[in-house]
Amino acid sequence: MVYIILFSSLIFCSLAGNLTVVWIVLRHERMRTVTNYYLLNLAISDLAITILNTGFNATYNLYYNWIFSDVHCAINNLMGITPICASVFTMIVMSIDRYMAIVYPLRHRPGRGATVTIIICIWLFALICGLPALLATKIETHFFIDQDKHGRYDVFEDRLCLADQFPDGNSHTSFYFNVYNHALVVMQYLLPLIILSFTYGRVAFVLRQNNVIGDTRHTDNVRVKRKAANMLALVVFTFIFLWLPYNLYFLFLSSCLQDLLDPKKILYLYINIYCLGMSSCLLNPIIYYFMNDRFRLGFRYAFRWLPWVRVKKEEYESVFSNTSRASHLASRFTIYSTHQKSGDQSPCPL
Repeated sequence: MVYIILFSSLIFCSLAGNLTVVWIVLRHERMRTVTNYYLLNLAISDLAITILNTGFNATYNLYYNWIFSDVHCAINNLMGITPICASVFTMIVMSIDRYMAIVYPLRHRPGRGATVTIIICIWLFALICGLPALLATKIETHFFIDQDKHGRYDVFEDRLCLADQFPDGNSHTSFYFNVYNHALVVMQYLLPLIILSFTYGRVAFVLRQNNVIGDTRHTDNVRVKRKAANMLALVVFTFIFLWLPYNLYFLFLSSCLQDLLDPKKILYLYINIYCLGMSSCLLNPIIYYFMNDRFRLGFRYAFRWLPWVRVKKEEYESVFSNTSRASHLASRFTIYSTHQKSGDQSPCPL
């Protein structure tokens, strides 16, 4: 009962938070920036794994009986890997984008069209990563006979949704499965950890320097960049921390614990580790809310029907309307023109 409440709450909060993120980015033109497109893709990845994997997988592991269709089994196995890969690849690209924007601020950055193309490529590569699990899907049916106190026999059926049926065997005997499993850990965790640690470490180092922009008049711009980088770094390292036990389980623990614990205890250990990893899906919107003013206002306006949420429509429109955007850009252009007339050639933080 505890796990049912836990997973139900996780699914509900993930759906509410990530659907709101999707609405905020797509509904408001001012939120359609390169960085927010990547955050939108993270939200879509979290929605995909929440809708197409979490509920099915939780039910299966709690009762160890696949009660859904064969097609759902294949989709569940595919969606247990593809959205996670899409999230990881998005974080890598997002960290590189932040790295280029802060370490090399004068270099050209991809526009919206290029960003959408990159996101499509991310999903194609993520689907390729999940394809072996889809092809290795198999439903196994086991029958059990039990005799009651009256001497009558009852037949019970258990169906298993497997994703380890490779040509040379299963997870215990297959060489291909072990190669695939270790490759996933490298692509989903180890390699991203190295790349993300380097990019955000370098970004943090540069932002601490007094000559980040080369002009003390741009202190506010540096502060804004630091705040954005801190938010993205928190998203990344929260993901890394929460998915660490999951990757360790498939890399080492699943094989080591077979001789130490009975299958039921191993199953409950996996359920707890899986739940910990899935909690990252609901934490991202919370991070956006507390670390980004516009996302916070968007969330408050979306949930303004709640009695304890107070937000003025004028405040919402002043931040998200196209008129305010035009005024904002005009004021920044005026600042840039003033710098040019005074002979200052330093880059203005547009």
